[in-house]
Amino acid sequence: MSSHNNTTLSSIERLKQGDREVLIELYKENERMVRKYITENSGSSDDADDLLQDALVILWQNARKPNFELQAKISTYLFAIVRNQWLKKLEKNKRENGSIDQVKHEPTSSFDDTRLDLKIVRDYLNEMGELCRKILLMYYFDGYDMQTIADANQLANTNTAKSKKYQCLKDLGGRIKSKFHLNDFLS
Repeated sequence: MSSHNNTTLSSIERLKQGDREVLIELYKENERMVRKYITENSGSSDDADDLLQDALVILWQNARKPNFELQAKISTYLFAIVRNQWLKKLEKNKRENGSIDQVKHEPTSSFDDTRLDLKIVRDYLNEMGELCRKILLMYYFDGYDMQTIADANQLANTNTAKSKKYQCLKDLGGRIKSKFHLNDFLS
């Protein structure tokens, strides 16, 4: 692929076409943000490198699926994967070692304008059943398509997965609404 074509195609289109050079570009573009987040949250530069590489592999695999459509900026998508994986690792370490680390849930990029307090959402997700928690995390945080979610959770088909996601999201919304008012989220 010529460099002229690389500049006219989106990164996702380049991934779909199998252009591995875009992975290096995305790594360089997101390395600083990921490293800052991980090192500010009890991690090392090596942890950050590993997590970003894992996130890029996930992006690569997902982008090559026929129905994959990215609903956010690539940096937002990668950061969500990194953050989710890092929180899982910290939680596992906490269970194994009994230590509690305070994790900053604020991203170092520009999520703040449109986000609901992610800590509140995560806390309520943790109160839900395993299937609902898994479906919502896979869809909203990891960006998986409904077929992948259906397969991973042994659901009959994508319609069943969509229906379950809708029920789970409705349940999550009800839990949050029962404890908060809209004004709690407005500045």
